[in-house]
Amino acid sequence: IGTPFFCRASFRSGYDVFSGQPYLAEGERFIIEDLGIHVLDIARAIMGDVQRVAATTCKINPKIKGEDVATILMTHQSGMTSVVDCSYATQRTPETFPETLLEIDGETGTLRLEAGYRLVVQNGGRTEQRAVAPELYDWAERPWHNIQESVVAIQQHFVESLASGTAPETSGEDNLKTLALVEAAYLSASEGRTVETDSL
Repeated sequence: IGTPFFCRASFRSGYDVFSGQPYLAEGERFIIEDLGIHVLDIARAIMGDVQRVAATTCKINPKIKGEDVATILMTHQSGMTSVVDCSYATQRTPETFPETLLEIDGETGTLRLEAGYRLVVQNGGRTEQRAVAPELYDWAERPWHNIQESVVAIQQHFVESLASGTAPETSGEDNLKTLALVEAAYLSASEGRTVETDSL
């Protein structure tokens, strides 16, 4: 699809994460810190490092302390834009938990990762649909298999990096850049302003 100029990474669900992890309801920070960091990392991986962040948050569930909805607009160093939106207050059927849905617009086409792990590629007037469901290992279970497959993949990558003496793609140094986006999003939401990431 050529160079991406827009990305939307979306995780919206009404899944009850609190029944299995009740501590999530107790923190002053919730969705950006717990879930949003991963979705922010996706946007960074696709669009590059971030220059500015503008975020809004709200709490829909009255039984929790932190925010359960967040929308984050980012301007990347390339000048391109991405939107990260996360919600644990969204009622939908069918439930898409724990899928992250993606829309990526490029110079010559688009990619859409839709519910049910369906990838739609549009380029040159053609549309192609691909099934890209994660592998369901014999020890794994739905709907967690996307997370379980990712753990296998990252551990393989870490082992290969150690064996070759190279830094892994998800190094500590790199992850600090995504953590800075979490802090920028909370600062932006609390102060109602755009935050320049170089000021952090």
